[in-house]
Amino acid sequence: MSDVTGGLDVTTQTTTVPKDSVPAKQSTPIPAPRWMRWAPQAAAVWSIAYLVQGILWLNGRGSFPWDRSQDPSGVNLLTRVEQQTAAWLVIGTAVAGLAVTATIVTLARRPERGSGLLRVSAVFGALIGIVLALVIPDFRILAAVGYVPILTVMTIFGVDTSASWGLVLSWPIVNLLILALAGSAFLATALSQWRLANIACRRCGRRDRARPWATAESAVRWGRWTAGIAIAIPVGYATTRIAWALGIPLGVSQDLLDEIGSQRYAGAALGLLGIGGAILTLGLVRPWGELWPRWIPRLHGRPVPIGVAIIPASIVSFIVMSAGLMFVRLRISGGLTNAFPGGTSDLAAWIPEMFWPLWSLSLAATAYAYWLRRRGRCATCGTGDTP
Repeated sequence: MSDVTGGLDVTTQTTTVPKDSVPAKQSTPIPAPRWMRWAPQAAAVWSIAYLVQGILWLNGRGSFPWDRSQDPSGVNLLTRVEQQTAAWLVIGTAVAGLAVTATIVTLARRPERGSGLLRVSAVFGALIGIVLALVIPDFRILAAVGYVPILTVMTIFGVDTSASWGLVLSWPIVNLLILALAGSAFLATALSQWRLANIACRRCGRRDRARPWATAESAVRWGRWTAGIAIAIPVGYATTRIAWALGIPLGVSQDLLDEIGSQRYAGAALGLLGIGGAILTLGLVRPWGELWPRWIPRLHGRPVPIGVAIIPASIVSFIVMSAGLMFVRLRISGGLTNAFPGGTSDLAAWIPEMFWPLWSLSLAATAYAYWLRRRGRCATCGTGDTP
């Protein structure tokens, strides 16, 4: 059973395990993983800050990030509603976030007395996290993340990119990044407390034994399939955008290429980044993704830290999902052609984006399979095999 001293900081676990794996009992207080400590705090800080922001926006004060002048095509859900309505939605979400975090922190001290309510709070926390991290954000986060390395290289070579940096770092986009980070904090908090309510190890999530599909051997098999999907989709997208940059109207009309003009080169750059991401995804199922390859000085032959592989993959999975959900929503509502060049007949202009939610899920599953393969024996509960 797990207990959290002060609700946040220390995990104490007493676990009886087979004699041939670890000592019979372990009752030494072990510090909880870092994300268990900062996630509830970050979620509470966001709730307080945006409760204040929402009240200011409700009274017409402060800088409202969903102003229609910043998003005339209405790609974001909150741009499509009035400022008063959006402010009330933010206030309601912030109040719900405070209620969830307060309940979770209070019950975490005595989980055996409120495991049912703890589960309910964890579910509501996860829903808030999904809304903040995946539903409200749009493709502008993905575009900003993609353009940062491009603008950095251009700046290094002396190109004046001040105007572009101003767009990438504008308040509406920074606000979306804050929402995504807050949503991640709510999801991490919900996962931590769900494990606590189910008397699972809060570090690795295991109980008595791993489920058959969660063993390292099974993860090797199904991880290859998910990796194949996570590689094929961005490569397909990149193929169309690179072809456009070369003047080849692959899947679109020549009129569309003429309409987008030099923007096709930016699309090709994003496509190249997608190919780079596909190569890194391949590393999640190949030996060079577990040991640094020989061409990397000083590190070659050493194990790749698990976080170095799965943290970037998880971040990309989140931002691809938010962008993909936006494209699917706009396609269903009929607003896609108003927001982006290319009509329904220009198939390559919109069909690749329809697969982005699948790309996100497959990438997240591949990263999870990588973690299952490499997590080894848990330092807290002692279950699992030594890698």
